[in-house]
Amino acid sequence: MAGFRRSLFGFNTDDVLEYIEKTHKSFSKKQNALNEKAENLANELSLSKEQYENLMAEKAVVDEKLNAFMAKYDEIEKLSENIGKLYLVAQANAQAVMSSSEENLNMSNEEVSKNISTIDEAHDSLGEIRQNIIKTSEEFVSELDELIQSLVETKAKISNNNNEANQAIDEFDKFYDSIVNQ
Repeated sequence: MAGFRRSLFGFNTDDVLEYIEKTHKSFSKKQNALNEKAENLANELSLSKEQYENLMAEKAVVDEKLNAFMAKYDEIEKLSENIGKLYLVAQANAQAVMSSSEENLNMSNEEVSKNISTIDEAHDSLGEIRQNIIKTSEEFVSELDELIQSLVETKAKISNNNNEANQAIDEFDKFYDSIVNQ
């Protein structure tokens, strides 16, 4: 308690008023500082929310790309099945032609050439499909890695902002308690 001078009816009014004014000024300064810090934290939280929304938008883009990739993958899968069937048919035809009589040898050789050409085309097509799958997978993994890194950074910022907000609240509570308990 402050040292107040005594007067006829208790403590000196000027001393008491001066003490109240000093306490009020001190409290106002601390309150302004805490309000400014709370406003800064609110701004940072708003920025974090904006970054979160940006990440969600990026996630939507990645999801769209994933869906497109899956559609391409399904298309490639169907093409692979058709090529496999074509390969089996070509192989069966080649075996049937080869087992035929010598009278059909020339015709058989032509069929074998066609089937080998079809097999070569199927092989080339499978190689292209394989390259497309590898390229698309690498792009997808790269985008996922960027998204994951961005999420990790945002999580750290949000955690840091939350800790600062909790510290500001603790400081305010301590200050308030110190004023109230005087």
